[in-house]
Amino acid sequence: MRRNYYDLGDGEIAAAIAASAFAIYSFEENAGSQYQTKTRGPVRPAEAAPTRRLSMQNGKTSPAITTITPAANDKIQNEISRGGRNAENKADAWEKAQTAKIRKRHDELLSALLAWENEKKMIAKQQMERRKNQLELAMKRNLQHYKNKLARIDHIAKGARTQAEEKRKYEESIVKEKSNKIRSTGNVSVKCFCF
Repeated sequence: MRRNYYDLGDGEIAAAIAASAFAIYSFEENAGSQYQTKTRGPVRPAEAAPTRRLSMQNGKTSPAITTITPAANDKIQNEISRGGRNAENKADAWEKAQTAKIRKRHDELLSALLAWENEKKMIAKQQMERRKNQLELAMKRNLQHYKNKLARIDHIAKGARTQAEEKRKYEESIVKEKSNKIRSTGNVSVKCFCF
């Protein structure tokens, strides 16, 4: 079963990404330096040199010293260079195959990263929308609470004004009664504040 990259925490994903990138970089760096081809020119000895070769005599191999002429040496060099070209072609094919594998793995990693990034962004956006809706709801509640407080304050102030008006009218009526009494009798009544 394949491990789901989305279950990893943010720190673990970052470490995995860094490790993958380092591995790909070092692999590409090693592949570039390890498989560089060197160009060699044909090696021609100045004169025929004796060389040791294995020869078959009576079904057994035995070392024998043979002399290689420059023409034979050219023939051997051509065979080696053709074999070298085949080796170079094989190396090129292998290098292309390995590079294709690396790129495919890299593309898969990038697509996984993109999917992870998109998922995280979507989750963050959903959380932001949820918080925004919660804030809007809280703002509506606060506004309603504010309106209720204002209505309560207005009601209390209106009641207090009404009571103050009634008290004023009552006190004025008392003053009018006393003034009418004073007018009718001509005496100012004095209140005695005795204990």
